[in-house]
Amino acid sequence: MGEPSPVVPPSEKPPEDRLDSWKEIAAYLSRDVTTVQRWEKREGMPVHRHLHDRMGSVYASRKELDSWTRSRSSRAAQENENGSSLKVPDEPTQSPAPTLLNRRFLQRRVLLGLLLVVVALAAVLSLSFRGTTSLPFATVKITRLTGDGHSVKASISPDGRYIAHTSLIAGQESLRVRRTTTLNDIEIVSPQAVRYIGVSFSPDSETIYYVLRTEKEAPPSLYRIPVMGGSPEKLKTLLDSPVTLSPDGKKFAFVRESATESSLLVTDLDSGGEESLISRRLPRVLDYPAWSPDGQIVAVTDTDSSAASPKGGGSRIIGVQVADRTERDLSSQSWGNIKQLSWLGNGRGLVLSARERDETGIFHVWEVSYPDGVEQRITAGVNSQTGASVSADSSRIVTVQESTLSNSIWRVPVTSSDTPEVVVPGLSGFSAPMWTRDDRIMFEEELDGRRTLWTVDTTGKNRKQLAMTGNNYDHSVSMDGHKLSWVSDRTGNPAIWTMDMDGGDLKMVVNPSVEAIPELSPDGKWVAFTAIGSGHWKTLWIVPSEGGKAVELNDRLWYLPVISPDGKSIAAFFADHQLSTQKFPESIAVIGTNGDNLRKVLAIPLSVFLPAGIRWSPDGRELSYVNRGKDGDNIWSIRLGEVAPRQLTHFHEGNIFSFSWSPDGKQLCFSRGNQPHDVVLIEDASQK
Repeated sequence: MGEPSPVVPPSEKPPEDRLDSWKEIAAYLSRDVTTVQRWEKREGMPVHRHLHDRMGSVYASRKELDSWTRSRSSRAAQENENGSSLKVPDEPTQSPAPTLLNRRFLQRRVLLGLLLVVVALAAVLSLSFRGTTSLPFATVKITRLTGDGHSVKASISPDGRYIAHTSLIAGQESLRVRRTTTLNDIEIVSPQAVRYIGVSFSPDSETIYYVLRTEKEAPPSLYRIPVMGGSPEKLKTLLDSPVTLSPDGKKFAFVRESATESSLLVTDLDSGGEESLISRRLPRVLDYPAWSPDGQIVAVTDTDSSAASPKGGGSRIIGVQVADRTERDLSSQSWGNIKQLSWLGNGRGLVLSARERDETGIFHVWEVSYPDGVEQRITAGVNSQTGASVSADSSRIVTVQESTLSNSIWRVPVTSSDTPEVVVPGLSGFSAPMWTRDDRIMFEEELDGRRTLWTVDTTGKNRKQLAMTGNNYDHSVSMDGHKLSWVSDRTGNPAIWTMDMDGGDLKMVVNPSVEAIPELSPDGKWVAFTAIGSGHWKTLWIVPSEGGKAVELNDRLWYLPVISPDGKSIAAFFADHQLSTQKFPESIAVIGTNGDNLRKVLAIPLSVFLPAGIRWSPDGRELSYVNRGKDGDNIWSIRLGEVAPRQLTHFHEGNIFSFSWSPDGKQLCFSRGNQPHDVVLIEDASQK
């Protein structure tokens, strides 16, 4: 058995000779990643690691691989030649019949030959059997368990008898439980204006632990409740992650974040005493702890929040020894993002919901073997699976699946806001539609796998594509209609660009640390956006539209800024206390474009759909937003200086994802569709 290659500096290999990842090495050798990783460990294939401790950062030399391959082939040929040189001694040629001794000799040779054949056949069958069954969830059966489209979090009990999930309807979230053998839910925590951070079962499957945050300023808290319902018991506050129980049920691990660091802690259930296992200085963030079945390791994700982008922030899986707090990487690659971790019941791997760095928005369920850290994808396709909880017998996984987004663009007069007309049917993109000065609507649509920008008449006719390279989205148009700002990855990484509407004067304005949605000033001379500031959360910035130095306007938490029609004020979702990378906006605030006169306009409930953003009314007197209330998704508005908001639209179906005003203030255009989320059960078909 070969030993892994030593760590050597990457500069020793010329770039043209180097393969810089497991995928490149596997492609060069025409094998899969699992095979080449096995060759390195068992046969000494020359693979090198960079001068740090990340398992996924490897490279290899083409010349060294060619030499190793030739040597391996030569050894195999020599072994075959040595095996074929063993011959049975010649039989006597003089004797007319075999003697008793010769007959016994021949019989032994025949029996020995048959025995060798049986052993070889058994070995082949064993290897074949292992190749088809040793990988968990190599073949799966997927069953949808809920059908109302409102599920958010889900977990399966260790004994596989119960499934707990949360349901979000009309801005309020509840906790429900069902037996895996039935189709009916029992509501054990009634709907409230809260958001669940995580749901976990106790090791004996009799108790549910859940972490939730309210729309008040109180920090998230941990509760527990009997699996079939009862009175919830509040156990702890100041948690920023789901909890994971130790195998004996006496302790739990969780993540807490301060303004400067993210820490993995363990708490004793009886005494409440805490101990810290590890910490990271922000912007590195820990999340989704998972306690191993043997009680020795707590796995946790480690993400660089300052590098967040469509390709993610470089999430890693690390394992922390509870006894001595030593760490090691548990996966041979980093991920774009990870949503949850769960150990297989035999401790031989973890199941997770994650997306690769080259994927944009779709999460799939993966399995990572332990201790070798080899990944295999369990689910695939266009639907996204968020979360991953596995039964103790490692035969069933529960996750929440988000179906393909249906999203059309509509318009509606403000005076008859319950009778909209469709402008662009079918599947449009995620960017907000924008009503331009020449009475056209600019929108995003996917074309040949790329995000592209288009304009269309308000009647849905005369569609025109803006000719651009790369992916282009999140657009903003100046009030006079002469200037465009948007996000493009035409140079490889997402950045904010501007150009004249006729295609001239193209400029890259700024490449922020996180993906930012630009907001162009009415005169087209500057851009507002958010980026990671000194406090490791998104702060408010401005930059000239021709390029130049970006200036941080305010260091509090801001989200999706919009500029007033007169260009003097900026409004956005806002928070100004207990700030961290896990903090959510709590109000709508307005600030002067010079950084002065900051004031809060409205404390927002949890039912406000933040990704839809805020819009100024064309007269600059009101701010509009989307509220997911009891009567469905609708657009609401708050007049500056007043307290009570008013409802502008009166729809009773569909989700509103974004919107904008017509320049004359008489109509609204918006994107609306359906995005159902349902609990699905993934079963390992090989265990049936």
